[in-house]
Amino acid sequence: MKIKSVRIYLIESGGIRPVVVELSTDENIVGLGEAAIAYGAGGTAAAGMLKDLSERYVVGKNPFEIERIWSEMYDHSFWAKGGGPIVFAAISAIEQALWDIKARALNVPVYELLGGKLRDQLRSYANGWYFGCRSNADLPNAAERTVADGYSAIKFYPFATILEDGRLRHPARRSSDRTIRAAAVNTIADVRKAIGPNVEIMLDLSGGLTPDETIRFCHEIEEIGVTYVEEPADPFDPGALRKIAASISIPIAVGERIYTRYGFRDIMESRAADILQPDIGNTGGIFEAKKIAAMAEAYSLKVQPHICASALSTAVGMHFSASIPNFYIQEHFPYWSRTQGHFDVLENPLEPSVRDGYIPVLDTPGYGVSLRREALSRFTWAECTHD
Repeated sequence: MKIKSVRIYLIESGGIRPVVVELSTDENIVGLGEAAIAYGAGGTAAAGMLKDLSERYVVGKNPFEIERIWSEMYDHSFWAKGGGPIVFAAISAIEQALWDIKARALNVPVYELLGGKLRDQLRSYANGWYFGCRSNADLPNAAERTVADGYSAIKFYPFATILEDGRLRHPARRSSDRTIRAAAVNTIADVRKAIGPNVEIMLDLSGGLTPDETIRFCHEIEEIGVTYVEEPADPFDPGALRKIAASISIPIAVGERIYTRYGFRDIMESRAADILQPDIGNTGGIFEAKKIAAMAEAYSLKVQPHICASALSTAVGMHFSASIPNFYIQEHFPYWSRTQGHFDVLENPLEPSVRDGYIPVLDTPGYGVSLRREALSRFTWAECTHD
């Protein structure tokens, strides 16, 4: 079997730009992957990197040789050593699609190739439940509605600004404004009051404050009851992460902007985090995330995949989470449709099947999902073929 073509989609969808790759073989088996650069800037660059890698290392190759292809991309693209989100997002998307092809060819779910599933359903938390809000004053009611939908855990961004169109603008410039911190504490307290004491609250800080202000903030919210704080420090500043970890009692989660097992190694050795969040779409792929999870198990750490892209990433994350012993909880965005201009990438996303906050683990071949190929055709960014 050989890979005969690669199609790259750069999709406009409600303020995010999912980058999806579709690998096709000469036996008409198709595999899907996603570069997790949907949020923020970088989608066009990731699509370009996908094209470069596909032309050099993918088209014409045997899709079963996943480690060989991954190693070629890592060793010989030159820029992979030293990393960065663009190169590793492209590698991740290709690697995911290769596993999809292999599993479909063998007529098994991807998780069977990762050692088999350890669970039949995955507890999840809702992100994006605040879509449609116009200010922080709307958050308590929105949180209450989310709990009514069956979720027992939610995550949000206490320092983010809610824009007029309902999307978020994350903090910048390492703010140390006490009024911002005080407003965030009040918002969290209001949300807690609305949803009661038994629903978990996770907070993503996006490295928005200075370390000393972050420590003060975490002390102020201890009584509210927070499951963890995510990215309390800038990913480029491991010293700040260690300082914060030594000064607060709330568990710390990190990982969405850390790439490959090599990037996670120092985090584990520092003992500065409790929960690792590799993003399968930018850390090197599903098997690379599996390797990170195995390393984390040796350090007694919990693992949950970071997910902030299209519904394809939710499906990929489901197979990963089902196959690791130290899985904690799965992130997903069940309310993307509330955003203006949202585009459904998949014919059969997992989100509608979630019940009481649990994602079912599917037993269909590959990732078990398919693209809305005809509808997506207008988003085709590039195609690479093998003569």
